[in-house]
Amino acid sequence: MKLGWKSARHSRAPMILLLVVPALAIFAAGYLFPVAQLVLKSFRNESTWSLLHYQEIASSGVFAWVLFQTLLLAVVVTLACLILAYPLAYSISRCPPWLASLLLVLVTLPYLTSILIRTYAWTVLLSPAGLINQLLLYLGIVSEPLRLVFNKIGVYIGMIQVQLPLMVFPLYAALARFDRKLSIAAQSLGSSPADAFLRITLPSSMPGIVSGCTLVFLSCLGFYITPALLGGPNDYMIAQGITIRVLTLGEFEAAAAQATVLLAMVATVFVIFRTKVATELEDESQSSQSARKVRDLSATAHIPAPLAKGLQRALEVISSVRSPLLVLLSAFTLALLVLPFVVVIPLAFSDAAYLSFPPPGYSLRWFTKFFSNSQWLSALSFSGRTALLASLLAITIGVPIAFALVRFRFVGRVPLYLLLISPMIVPHVVMAVAFFFSFAKTPLIGTATAFVLAYTIIATPYVVVILIAGLKKFDRSLEQAAISLGGHPLTALRTVTLPLLLPSLASALVFAFITGFDDVVYGLFVSGPSATPLPIRMWDDIRLEISPQIAVVAVLFLASLAALVAVKTVASAALHHRSHRKDI
Repeated sequence: MKLGWKSARHSRAPMILLLVVPALAIFAAGYLFPVAQLVLKSFRNESTWSLLHYQEIASSGVFAWVLFQTLLLAVVVTLACLILAYPLAYSISRCPPWLASLLLVLVTLPYLTSILIRTYAWTVLLSPAGLINQLLLYLGIVSEPLRLVFNKIGVYIGMIQVQLPLMVFPLYAALARFDRKLSIAAQSLGSSPADAFLRITLPSSMPGIVSGCTLVFLSCLGFYITPALLGGPNDYMIAQGITIRVLTLGEFEAAAAQATVLLAMVATVFVIFRTKVATELEDESQSSQSARKVRDLSATAHIPAPLAKGLQRALEVISSVRSPLLVLLSAFTLALLVLPFVVVIPLAFSDAAYLSFPPPGYSLRWFTKFFSNSQWLSALSFSGRTALLASLLAITIGVPIAFALVRFRFVGRVPLYLLLISPMIVPHVVMAVAFFFSFAKTPLIGTATAFVLAYTIIATPYVVVILIAGLKKFDRSLEQAAISLGGHPLTALRTVTLPLLLPSLASALVFAFITGFDDVVYGLFVSGPSATPLPIRMWDDIRLEISPQIAVVAVLFLASLAALVAVKTVASAALHHRSHRKDI
Protein backbone atom coordinates (compact mmCIF):
# COMPACT_ATOMS: atom_id res chain seq x y z
CA MET A 1 0.00 0.00 0.00
CA LYS A 2 2.81 2.35 0.96
CA LEU A 3 4.72 1.46 -2.22
CA GLY A 4 1.58 2.12 -4.25
CA TRP A 5 1.13 5.54 -2.67
CA LYS A 6 4.77 6.41 -3.40
CA SER A 7 4.35 5.21 -6.99
CA ALA A 8 1.27 7.41 -7.45
CA ARG A 9 3.12 10.38 -5.98
CA HIS A 10 6.05 9.89 -8.36
CA SER A 11 3.72 9.47 -11.35
CA ARG A 12 2.15 12.88 -10.57
CA ALA A 13 5.49 14.66 -10.25
CA PRO A 14 5.98 15.36 -14.00
CA MET A 15 2.46 16.78 -14.26
CA ILE A 16 3.00 19.03 -11.22
CA LEU A 17 6.30 20.27 -12.64
CA LEU A 18 4.66 20.98 -16.00
CA LEU A 19 2.00 23.10 -14.30
CA VAL A 20 4.34 24.90 -11.90
CA VAL A 21 7.54 25.59 -13.85
CA PRO A 22 6.25 28.33 -16.25
CA ALA A 23 5.08 30.55 -13.39
CA LEU A 24 8.20 29.85 -11.36
CA ALA A 25 10.41 30.79 -14.33
CA ILE A 26 8.64 34.15 -14.76
CA PHE A 27 8.76 34.86 -11.02
CA ALA A 28 12.44 33.92 -10.83
CA ALA A 29 13.35 36.32 -13.64
CA GLY A 30 11.14 39.26 -12.77
CA TYR A 31 10.74 39.00 -8.98
CA LEU A 32 13.08 36.70 -7.04
CA PHE A 33 16.28 37.61 -8.89
CA PRO A 34 15.69 41.41 -8.64
CA VAL A 35 14.77 41.24 -4.94
CA ALA A 36 17.87 39.13 -4.21
CA GLN A 37 19.97 41.68 -6.13
CA LEU A 38 18.42 44.48 -4.08
CA VAL A 39 19.32 42.82 -0.78
CA LEU A 40 22.89 42.16 -1.93
CA LYS A 41 23.25 45.75 -3.14
CA SER A 42 22.27 47.04 0.30
CA PHE A 43 25.50 45.47 1.66
CA ARG A 44 27.72 47.15 -0.94
CA ASN A 45 29.61 50.44 -0.70
CA GLU A 46 31.88 51.51 -3.57
CA SER A 47 32.46 47.94 -4.81
CA THR A 48 33.15 46.49 -1.34
CA TRP A 49 30.97 44.62 1.13
CA SER A 50 29.92 46.87 3.98
CA LEU A 51 27.33 47.48 6.69
CA LEU A 52 27.80 51.23 6.31
CA HIS A 53 24.28 51.96 5.07
CA TYR A 54 22.66 49.95 7.87
CA GLN A 55 24.85 51.77 10.41
CA GLU A 56 23.67 55.07 8.93
CA ILE A 57 20.05 53.92 9.18
CA ALA A 58 20.52 52.84 12.80
CA SER A 59 22.07 56.20 13.77
CA SER A 60 19.82 58.44 11.66
CA GLY A 61 17.25 60.42 13.61
CA VAL A 62 15.59 61.47 10.36
CA PHE A 63 15.07 57.85 9.27
CA ALA A 64 13.71 56.97 12.72
CA TRP A 65 11.23 59.87 12.45
CA VAL A 66 10.15 58.82 8.93
CA LEU A 67 9.77 55.22 10.10
CA PHE A 68 7.68 56.37 13.08
CA GLN A 69 5.43 58.45 10.80
CA THR A 70 5.00 55.50 8.46
CA LEU A 71 4.09 53.10 11.28
CA LEU A 72 1.75 55.66 12.86
CA LEU A 73 0.00 56.19 9.53
CA ALA A 74 -0.38 52.42 9.03
CA VAL A 75 -1.80 51.87 12.54
CA VAL A 76 -4.25 54.81 12.44
CA VAL A 77 -5.50 54.01 8.94
CA THR A 78 -5.93 50.33 9.87
CA LEU A 79 -7.97 51.15 13.00
CA ALA A 80 -10.07 53.76 11.17
CA CYS A 81 -10.80 51.31 8.35
CA LEU A 82 -11.82 48.64 10.86
CA ILE A 83 -14.20 51.00 12.68
CA LEU A 84 -15.76 52.21 9.43
CA ALA A 85 -15.84 48.90 7.56
CA TYR A 86 -17.29 46.66 10.29
CA PRO A 87 -20.81 48.22 10.36
CA LEU A 88 -20.96 48.19 6.54
CA ALA A 89 -19.79 44.57 6.26
CA TYR A 90 -22.23 43.56 9.02
CA SER A 91 -25.12 45.32 7.25
CA ILE A 92 -24.28 43.73 3.89
CA SER A 93 -24.11 40.27 5.47
CA ARG A 94 -27.68 40.72 6.77
CA CYS A 95 -29.15 42.04 3.50
CA PRO A 96 -31.16 40.01 0.97
CA PRO A 97 -28.88 38.51 -1.72
CA TRP A 98 -29.84 41.00 -4.46
CA LEU A 99 -29.18 44.01 -2.21
CA ALA A 100 -25.96 42.50 -0.87
CA SER A 101 -24.73 42.02 -4.45
CA LEU A 102 -25.54 45.64 -5.29
CA LEU A 103 -23.75 46.98 -2.19
CA LEU A 104 -20.71 44.78 -2.87
CA VAL A 105 -20.54 46.26 -6.39
CA LEU A 106 -20.45 49.74 -4.82
CA VAL A 107 -17.57 48.59 -2.59
CA THR A 108 -15.76 46.91 -5.48
CA LEU A 109 -16.04 49.90 -7.81
CA PRO A 110 -13.53 52.08 -5.91
CA TYR A 111 -11.20 49.09 -5.53
CA LEU A 112 -11.10 48.61 -9.29
CA THR A 113 -10.73 52.31 -10.03
CA SER A 114 -7.33 53.93 -10.40
CA ILE A 115 -5.81 55.18 -7.13
CA LEU A 116 -4.58 58.20 -9.08
CA ILE A 117 -8.15 59.09 -10.04
CA ARG A 118 -9.40 58.75 -6.48
CA THR A 119 -6.50 60.78 -5.12
CA TYR A 120 -7.13 63.45 -7.76
CA ALA A 121 -10.77 63.58 -6.65
CA TRP A 122 -9.73 64.16 -3.04
CA THR A 123 -7.56 67.14 -4.04
CA VAL A 124 -10.76 68.68 -5.42
CA LEU A 125 -13.00 67.63 -2.54
CA LEU A 126 -10.64 68.84 0.20
CA SER A 127 -9.49 72.08 -1.42
CA PRO A 128 -10.49 75.43 0.20
CA ALA A 129 -13.24 75.81 -2.43
CA GLY A 130 -14.05 72.09 -2.44
CA LEU A 131 -17.26 70.32 -1.56
CA ILE A 132 -16.26 69.51 2.04
CA ASN A 133 -15.36 73.08 2.94
CA GLN A 134 -18.47 74.42 1.17
CA LEU A 135 -20.65 72.06 3.21
CA LEU A 136 -18.96 73.01 6.50
CA LEU A 137 -19.39 76.71 5.71
CA TYR A 138 -23.05 76.22 4.71
CA LEU A 139 -23.83 74.40 7.97
CA GLY A 140 -22.06 77.11 9.96
CA ILE A 141 -19.61 74.65 11.50
CA VAL A 142 -16.65 76.78 10.41
CA SER A 143 -16.38 80.46 9.55
CA GLU A 144 -13.60 80.10 7.01
CA PRO A 145 -12.32 77.21 4.84
CA LEU A 146 -10.16 74.66 6.59
CA ARG A 147 -6.82 73.50 5.22
CA LEU A 148 -7.62 69.88 4.52
CA VAL A 149 -5.24 68.97 1.71
CA PHE A 150 -1.46 68.91 1.19
CA ASN A 151 -1.01 68.02 4.86
CA LYS A 152 -1.51 65.01 7.18
CA ILE A 153 -5.31 65.41 7.23
CA GLY A 154 -5.48 64.95 3.47
CA VAL A 155 -3.16 61.94 3.60
CA TYR A 156 -5.22 60.20 6.29
CA ILE A 157 -8.58 60.84 4.59
CA GLY A 158 -7.28 59.72 1.20
CA MET A 159 -5.57 56.63 2.60
CA ILE A 160 -8.65 55.54 4.56
CA GLN A 161 -10.83 55.81 1.44
CA VAL A 162 -8.31 53.92 -0.67
CA GLN A 163 -7.83 51.10 1.86
CA LEU A 164 -11.48 50.63 2.95
CA PRO A 165 -12.36 47.92 0.38
CA LEU A 166 -9.42 45.80 1.60
CA MET A 167 -11.05 45.77 5.06
CA VAL A 168 -14.67 45.33 3.92
CA PHE A 169 -14.08 42.19 1.81
CA PRO A 170 -12.56 39.88 4.48
CA LEU A 171 -14.96 41.19 7.14
CA TYR A 172 -17.93 40.47 4.90
CA ALA A 173 -16.57 36.99 4.09
CA ALA A 174 -16.27 36.17 7.80
CA LEU A 175 -19.67 37.63 8.74
CA ALA A 176 -21.45 35.97 5.79
CA ARG A 177 -20.20 32.56 7.01
CA PHE A 178 -21.40 33.27 10.56
CA ASP A 179 -24.48 31.27 11.57
CA ARG A 180 -26.93 33.88 12.87
CA LYS A 181 -28.94 31.18 14.61
CA LEU A 182 -26.24 31.14 17.30
CA SER A 183 -26.87 34.78 18.14
CA ILE A 184 -30.65 34.31 18.03
CA ALA A 185 -30.37 31.27 20.32
CA ALA A 186 -28.28 33.25 22.82
CA GLN A 187 -30.86 36.04 22.91
CA SER A 188 -33.71 33.55 23.32
CA LEU A 189 -31.87 32.20 26.40
CA GLY A 190 -31.83 35.65 28.01
CA SER A 191 -28.72 37.26 26.61
CA SER A 192 -29.05 40.92 25.59
CA PRO A 193 -28.31 41.85 21.93
CA ALA A 194 -25.12 43.59 23.09
CA ASP A 195 -23.99 40.56 25.06
CA ALA A 196 -24.75 38.20 22.15
CA PHE A 197 -22.78 40.42 19.80
CA LEU A 198 -19.83 40.69 22.18
CA ARG A 199 -19.64 36.97 23.02
CA ILE A 200 -20.67 35.34 19.72
CA THR A 201 -20.73 37.59 16.65
CA LEU A 202 -17.55 39.56 17.34
CA PRO A 203 -15.31 36.54 18.15
CA SER A 204 -16.73 34.63 15.17
CA SER A 205 -15.73 37.47 12.85
CA MET A 206 -12.19 37.56 14.28
CA PRO A 207 -10.63 35.78 11.24
CA GLY A 208 -11.98 38.56 9.02
CA ILE A 209 -10.73 41.24 11.42
CA VAL A 210 -7.22 39.73 11.47
CA SER A 211 -7.10 39.29 7.68
CA GLY A 212 -8.42 42.78 7.00
CA CYS A 213 -6.09 44.46 9.50
CA THR A 214 -3.11 42.54 8.13
CA LEU A 215 -3.88 43.49 4.53
CA VAL A 216 -4.48 47.17 5.28
CA PHE A 217 -1.50 47.53 7.62
CA LEU A 218 0.94 45.91 5.17
CA SER A 219 -0.43 47.89 2.27
CA CYS A 220 -0.03 51.16 4.20
CA LEU A 221 3.61 50.47 5.08
CA GLY A 222 4.78 50.81 1.50
CA PHE A 223 2.13 53.11 0.09
CA TYR A 224 3.47 55.84 -2.15
CA ILE A 225 0.92 57.58 -4.38
CA THR A 226 -1.58 59.10 -1.93
CA PRO A 227 0.98 60.43 0.62
CA ALA A 228 3.02 61.91 -2.23
CA LEU A 229 0.05 63.72 -3.79
CA LEU A 230 -2.04 64.70 -0.75
CA GLY A 231 0.72 65.23 1.81
CA GLY A 232 2.81 68.32 2.56
CA PRO A 233 6.59 68.75 2.24
CA ASN A 234 7.14 67.48 5.79
CA ASP A 235 4.75 64.52 5.55
CA TYR A 236 7.42 62.13 4.43
CA MET A 237 6.89 58.34 4.32
CA ILE A 238 9.51 55.64 3.90
CA ALA A 239 8.41 54.78 0.33
CA GLN A 240 8.87 58.41 -0.71
CA GLY A 241 12.35 58.44 0.86
CA ILE A 242 13.40 55.39 -1.16
CA THR A 243 12.07 56.90 -4.40
CA ILE A 244 13.83 60.22 -3.90
CA ARG A 245 17.13 58.52 -3.11
CA VAL A 246 16.94 56.58 -6.38
CA LEU A 247 15.39 59.05 -8.82
CA THR A 248 16.70 62.36 -7.46
CA LEU A 249 19.83 61.80 -5.34
CA GLY A 250 21.23 58.71 -7.08
CA GLU A 251 22.11 57.08 -3.73
CA PHE A 252 21.43 53.55 -4.92
CA GLU A 253 23.07 51.51 -2.13
CA ALA A 254 21.46 53.64 0.60
CA ALA A 255 18.07 53.29 -1.11
CA ALA A 256 18.61 49.52 -1.34
CA ALA A 257 19.28 49.37 2.41
CA GLN A 258 16.10 51.32 3.22
CA ALA A 259 14.10 49.17 0.82
CA THR A 260 15.52 46.03 2.47
CA VAL A 261 14.47 47.32 5.90
CA LEU A 262 10.95 47.95 4.59
CA LEU A 263 10.91 44.52 2.96
CA ALA A 264 12.02 42.88 6.23
CA MET A 265 9.22 44.62 8.16
CA VAL A 266 6.57 43.49 5.69
CA ALA A 267 8.00 39.96 5.47
CA THR A 268 7.97 39.63 9.26
CA VAL A 269 4.28 40.52 9.53
CA PHE A 270 3.52 38.34 6.48
CA VAL A 271 5.22 35.31 8.04
CA ILE A 272 3.50 35.83 11.40
CA PHE A 273 0.05 35.87 9.77
CA ARG A 274 0.83 33.39 6.98
CA THR A 275 -1.73 30.88 8.24
CA LYS A 276 -4.49 33.48 7.91
CA VAL A 277 -3.37 34.32 4.38
CA ALA A 278 -3.13 30.69 3.21
CA THR A 279 -6.65 29.67 4.26
CA GLU A 280 -7.68 29.60 0.58
CA LEU A 281 -5.80 26.31 0.24
CA GLU A 282 -7.70 24.62 3.06
CA ASP A 283 -10.03 21.75 2.21
CA GLU A 284 -13.66 21.89 3.26
CA SER A 285 -12.95 19.57 6.17
CA GLN A 286 -10.05 21.78 7.24
CA SER A 287 -12.24 24.86 6.90
CA SER A 288 -14.87 23.23 9.07
CA GLN A 289 -12.24 22.45 11.67
CA SER A 290 -11.07 26.06 11.55
CA ALA A 291 -14.63 27.23 11.97
CA ARG A 292 -15.10 24.92 14.93
CA LYS A 293 -11.92 26.26 16.43
CA VAL A 294 -13.27 29.77 16.04
CA ARG A 295 -16.52 28.80 17.70
CA ASP A 296 -14.65 27.03 20.47
CA LEU A 297 -12.51 30.13 20.91
CA SER A 298 -15.57 32.34 20.94
CA ALA A 299 -17.10 30.32 23.76
CA THR A 300 -14.06 30.96 25.93
CA ALA A 301 -12.95 34.29 24.51
CA HIS A 302 -10.24 35.65 26.77
CA ILE A 303 -11.20 39.31 26.71
CA PRO A 304 -9.86 41.10 29.81
CA ALA A 305 -12.71 41.44 32.29
CA PRO A 306 -12.57 45.26 32.73
CA LEU A 307 -12.43 45.77 28.96
CA ALA A 308 -15.26 43.30 28.35
CA LYS A 309 -17.38 44.96 31.03
CA GLY A 310 -16.81 48.45 29.64
CA LEU A 311 -17.44 47.33 26.08
CA GLN A 312 -20.62 45.56 27.11
CA ARG A 313 -21.96 48.64 28.90
CA ALA A 314 -21.20 50.80 25.87
CA LEU A 315 -22.95 48.34 23.58
CA GLU A 316 -25.97 48.18 25.87
CA VAL A 317 -26.24 51.98 25.83
CA ILE A 318 -26.36 52.06 22.05
CA SER A 319 -28.36 48.84 21.82
CA SER A 320 -31.67 50.72 21.82
CA VAL A 321 -30.69 52.68 18.72
CA ARG A 322 -28.58 50.01 17.08
CA SER A 323 -30.64 49.67 13.89
CA PRO A 324 -30.69 53.37 12.86
CA LEU A 325 -27.10 53.74 14.04
CA LEU A 326 -26.04 50.78 11.90
CA VAL A 327 -27.78 52.24 8.86
CA LEU A 328 -26.23 55.66 9.50
CA LEU A 329 -22.68 54.31 9.86
CA SER A 330 -23.05 52.05 6.83
CA ALA A 331 -24.38 54.93 4.73
CA PHE A 332 -21.48 57.13 5.84
CA THR A 333 -18.90 54.51 4.83
CA LEU A 334 -20.59 53.94 1.48
CA ALA A 335 -20.70 57.70 0.88
CA LEU A 336 -16.99 57.91 1.67
CA LEU A 337 -16.31 55.18 -0.89
CA VAL A 338 -18.33 56.68 -3.75
CA LEU A 339 -17.86 60.40 -3.01
CA PRO A 340 -14.83 60.81 -5.34
CA PHE A 341 -16.95 59.69 -8.32
CA VAL A 342 -19.60 62.28 -7.50
CA VAL A 343 -16.96 64.94 -8.11
CA VAL A 344 -14.94 63.44 -10.93
CA ILE A 345 -17.75 62.75 -13.42
CA PRO A 346 -19.16 66.33 -13.56
CA LEU A 347 -15.63 67.74 -13.77
CA ALA A 348 -14.99 65.82 -17.00
CA PHE A 349 -17.82 67.77 -18.66
CA SER A 350 -16.76 71.14 -17.22
CA ASP A 351 -16.80 74.16 -19.54
CA ALA A 352 -14.25 76.03 -17.41
CA ALA A 353 -10.68 76.55 -18.61
CA TYR A 354 -9.43 75.60 -15.16
CA LEU A 355 -10.37 73.33 -12.27
CA SER A 356 -13.59 74.57 -10.70
CA PHE A 357 -16.28 72.73 -8.73
CA PRO A 358 -19.16 72.84 -9.30
CA PRO A 359 -18.47 73.54 -12.98
CA PRO A 360 -19.87 76.90 -14.21
CA GLY A 361 -21.08 75.19 -17.40
CA TYR A 362 -20.90 71.91 -19.24
CA SER A 363 -19.33 70.95 -22.56
CA LEU A 364 -17.12 68.33 -24.20
CA ARG A 365 -14.11 70.66 -24.46
CA TRP A 366 -11.87 68.45 -22.27
CA PHE A 367 -12.82 65.30 -24.20
CA THR A 368 -11.95 67.11 -27.45
CA LYS A 369 -8.65 68.23 -25.97
CA PHE A 370 -7.85 64.71 -24.78
CA PHE A 371 -8.56 63.02 -28.11
CA SER A 372 -6.58 65.67 -30.03
CA ASN A 373 -3.49 65.24 -27.87
CA SER A 374 -1.14 62.65 -29.39
CA GLN A 375 0.82 62.25 -26.12
CA TRP A 376 -2.27 61.24 -24.15
CA LEU A 377 -3.45 58.88 -26.91
CA SER A 378 0.00 57.32 -27.23
CA ALA A 379 0.14 56.75 -23.47
CA LEU A 380 -3.38 55.28 -23.48
CA SER A 381 -2.47 52.91 -26.32
CA PHE A 382 0.78 51.88 -24.63
CA SER A 383 -0.94 51.11 -21.32
CA GLY A 384 -3.72 49.18 -23.03
CA ARG A 385 -1.36 47.02 -25.05
CA THR A 386 1.09 46.22 -22.26
CA ALA A 387 -1.63 45.59 -19.64
CA LEU A 388 -3.51 43.29 -22.04
CA LEU A 389 -0.40 41.28 -22.92
CA ALA A 390 0.56 41.01 -19.24
CA SER A 391 -2.94 39.92 -18.20
CA LEU A 392 -2.98 37.21 -20.90
CA LEU A 393 0.47 36.03 -19.79
CA ALA A 394 -0.68 36.03 -16.16
CA ILE A 395 -3.68 33.88 -17.15
CA THR A 396 -1.38 31.54 -19.10
CA ILE A 397 0.91 30.87 -16.14
CA GLY A 398 -1.61 31.43 -13.33
CA VAL A 399 -4.30 28.96 -14.40
CA PRO A 400 -2.00 25.89 -14.55
CA ILE A 401 -0.41 26.64 -11.19
CA ALA A 402 -3.84 27.18 -9.62
CA PHE A 403 -4.81 23.72 -10.88
CA ALA A 404 -1.63 22.27 -9.35
CA LEU A 405 -2.30 23.92 -5.97
CA VAL A 406 -5.95 22.76 -5.80
CA ARG A 407 -5.77 19.32 -7.44
CA PHE A 408 -2.48 18.00 -5.99
CA ARG A 409 -0.86 17.70 -2.57
CA PHE A 410 2.93 18.06 -2.78
CA VAL A 411 5.86 19.22 -0.71
CA GLY A 412 6.21 23.01 -0.68
CA ARG A 413 2.60 23.62 -1.74
CA VAL A 414 1.84 26.29 0.90
CA PRO A 415 5.22 28.12 0.52
CA LEU A 416 4.65 28.15 -3.25
CA TYR A 417 1.21 29.72 -2.75
CA LEU A 418 2.63 32.34 -0.37
CA LEU A 419 5.34 33.17 -2.93
CA LEU A 420 2.77 33.61 -5.69
CA ILE A 421 0.55 35.97 -3.70
CA SER A 422 3.42 37.87 -2.06
CA PRO A 423 3.49 40.58 -4.81
CA MET A 424 0.11 41.67 -3.41
CA ILE A 425 1.79 42.24 -0.04
CA VAL A 426 5.35 43.37 -0.79
CA PRO A 427 5.41 47.18 -1.40
CA HIS A 428 5.52 47.91 -5.10
CA VAL A 429 8.17 50.54 -4.51
CA VAL A 430 10.51 47.79 -3.22
CA MET A 431 9.78 45.55 -6.21
CA ALA A 432 10.13 48.40 -8.70
CA VAL A 433 13.45 49.59 -7.25
CA ALA A 434 14.74 46.00 -7.28
CA PHE A 435 13.60 45.61 -10.90
CA PHE A 436 15.31 48.88 -11.85
CA PHE A 437 18.61 47.94 -10.16
CA SER A 438 18.68 44.51 -11.83
CA PHE A 439 17.97 45.67 -15.37
CA ALA A 440 19.28 49.28 -15.42
CA LYS A 441 22.38 48.28 -17.39
CA THR A 442 20.41 46.23 -19.94
CA PRO A 443 18.34 47.43 -22.92
CA LEU A 444 15.20 46.20 -21.11
CA ILE A 445 14.53 49.44 -19.19
CA GLY A 446 12.36 51.84 -21.19
CA THR A 447 10.76 49.14 -23.32
CA ALA A 448 7.32 47.57 -23.50
CA THR A 449 8.85 44.19 -22.63
CA ALA A 450 9.89 45.50 -19.20
CA PHE A 451 6.34 46.66 -18.50
CA VAL A 452 4.82 43.36 -19.63
CA LEU A 453 7.17 41.42 -17.34
CA ALA A 454 6.54 43.75 -14.38
CA TYR A 455 2.76 43.83 -14.88
CA THR A 456 2.70 40.02 -15.15
CA ILE A 457 4.37 39.72 -11.73
CA ILE A 458 1.84 41.98 -10.00
CA ALA A 459 -1.17 40.57 -11.90
CA THR A 460 -0.51 36.84 -11.40
CA PRO A 461 -1.51 36.80 -7.67
CA TYR A 462 -5.03 37.97 -8.57
CA VAL A 463 -5.33 35.24 -11.21
CA VAL A 464 -4.16 32.55 -8.78
CA VAL A 465 -6.46 33.65 -5.94
CA ILE A 466 -9.56 33.94 -8.17
CA LEU A 467 -8.91 30.63 -9.98
CA ILE A 468 -8.31 28.77 -6.71
CA ALA A 469 -11.66 30.04 -5.42
CA GLY A 470 -13.33 28.99 -8.70
CA LEU A 471 -11.74 25.53 -8.69
CA LYS A 472 -12.74 24.88 -5.07
CA LYS A 473 -16.39 25.53 -5.99
CA PHE A 474 -16.17 23.42 -9.16
CA ASP A 475 -18.14 20.16 -9.13
CA ARG A 476 -15.54 17.57 -10.17
CA SER A 477 -18.20 14.88 -10.69
CA LEU A 478 -19.03 16.54 -14.05
CA GLU A 479 -15.43 16.19 -15.17
CA GLN A 480 -15.21 12.61 -13.87
CA ALA A 481 -18.46 11.71 -15.65
CA ALA A 482 -17.04 12.91 -18.97
CA ILE A 483 -13.90 10.82 -18.46
CA SER A 484 -15.87 7.74 -17.36
CA LEU A 485 -17.84 7.96 -20.62
CA GLY A 486 -14.63 7.58 -22.59
CA GLY A 487 -13.47 11.18 -22.93
CA HIS A 488 -9.76 11.97 -22.76
CA PRO A 489 -8.80 14.09 -19.72
CA LEU A 490 -7.68 16.92 -22.01
CA THR A 491 -11.00 16.75 -23.87
CA ALA A 492 -12.86 16.90 -20.54
CA LEU A 493 -10.72 19.90 -19.58
CA ARG A 494 -11.50 21.70 -22.85
CA THR A 495 -15.22 20.85 -23.09
CA VAL A 496 -16.29 20.69 -19.43
CA THR A 497 -13.88 22.27 -16.97
CA LEU A 498 -12.75 25.43 -18.76
CA PRO A 499 -16.24 26.42 -20.02
CA LEU A 500 -17.63 26.12 -16.48
CA LEU A 501 -14.71 28.18 -15.17
CA LEU A 502 -15.35 31.01 -17.65
CA PRO A 503 -16.77 33.42 -15.00
CA SER A 504 -13.66 32.93 -12.85
CA LEU A 505 -11.41 33.32 -15.89
CA ALA A 506 -13.22 36.51 -16.91
CA SER A 507 -12.89 37.95 -13.38
CA ALA A 508 -9.21 37.02 -13.28
CA LEU A 509 -8.62 38.69 -16.65
CA VAL A 510 -10.37 41.89 -15.55
CA PHE A 511 -8.44 42.12 -12.26
CA ALA A 512 -5.13 41.30 -13.97
CA PHE A 513 -5.68 43.93 -16.67
CA ILE A 514 -6.65 46.66 -14.22
CA THR A 515 -3.71 45.87 -11.94
CA GLY A 516 -1.25 46.54 -14.76
CA PHE A 517 -3.20 49.38 -16.33
CA ASP A 518 -3.38 51.25 -13.00
CA ASP A 519 0.26 50.85 -11.98
CA VAL A 520 2.21 54.03 -11.28
CA VAL A 521 5.22 52.93 -9.25
CA TYR A 522 6.83 50.64 -11.85
CA GLY A 523 6.27 53.38 -14.41
CA LEU A 524 8.36 55.84 -12.37
CA PHE A 525 11.41 53.54 -12.62
CA VAL A 526 10.93 51.65 -15.91
CA SER A 527 9.44 54.19 -18.33
CA GLY A 528 11.39 55.81 -21.15
CA PRO A 529 10.83 58.27 -24.03
CA SER A 530 9.12 55.64 -26.16
CA ALA A 531 7.51 53.74 -23.27
CA THR A 532 5.35 56.07 -21.18
CA PRO A 533 2.16 54.54 -19.75
CA LEU A 534 -1.03 56.49 -19.11
CA PRO A 535 -0.67 56.56 -15.27
CA ILE A 536 2.68 58.36 -15.61
CA ARG A 537 1.09 60.95 -17.91
CA MET A 538 -1.68 61.38 -15.30
CA TRP A 539 0.89 61.53 -12.49
CA ASP A 540 2.74 64.38 -14.20
CA ASP A 541 -0.51 66.22 -14.93
CA ILE A 542 -1.71 66.03 -11.31
CA ARG A 543 1.63 67.17 -9.93
CA LEU A 544 2.07 70.06 -12.37
CA GLU A 545 -1.35 71.61 -13.03
CA ILE A 546 -4.38 69.57 -11.73
CA SER A 547 -6.67 70.21 -14.69
CA PRO A 548 -10.04 68.56 -15.58
CA GLN A 549 -8.08 66.45 -18.08
CA ILE A 550 -7.71 63.72 -15.43
CA ALA A 551 -11.48 63.67 -14.97
CA VAL A 552 -11.84 62.76 -18.66
CA VAL A 553 -9.51 59.80 -18.13
CA ALA A 554 -11.58 58.85 -15.09
CA VAL A 555 -14.84 58.85 -17.06
CA LEU A 556 -13.26 56.78 -19.85
CA PHE A 557 -11.87 54.40 -17.24
CA LEU A 558 -15.23 54.02 -15.50
CA ALA A 559 -17.03 53.51 -18.82
CA SER A 560 -14.53 50.79 -19.80
CA LEU A 561 -14.90 49.18 -16.39
CA ALA A 562 -18.69 49.21 -16.65
CA ALA A 563 -18.45 47.62 -20.11
CA LEU A 564 -16.14 44.88 -18.82
CA VAL A 565 -18.43 44.15 -15.87
CA ALA A 566 -21.46 44.09 -18.19
CA VAL A 567 -19.75 41.64 -20.57
CA LYS A 568 -18.78 39.40 -17.66
CA THR A 569 -22.32 39.53 -16.22
CA VAL A 570 -23.91 38.69 -19.58
CA ALA A 571 -21.41 35.85 -20.18
CA SER A 572 -22.06 34.42 -16.70
CA ALA A 573 -25.83 34.64 -17.21
CA ALA A 574 -25.58 32.95 -20.62
CA LEU A 575 -23.42 30.20 -19.17
CA HIS A 576 -25.82 29.68 -16.28
CA HIS A 577 -28.79 29.56 -18.69
CA ARG A 578 -26.96 27.03 -20.87
CA SER A 579 -26.14 24.81 -17.88
CA HIS A 580 -29.74 25.04 -16.68
CA ARG A 581 -31.05 23.94 -20.09
CA LYS A 582 -28.66 20.99 -20.12
CA ASP A 583 -29.87 19.98 -16.66
CA ILE A 584 -33.47 20.05 -17.93
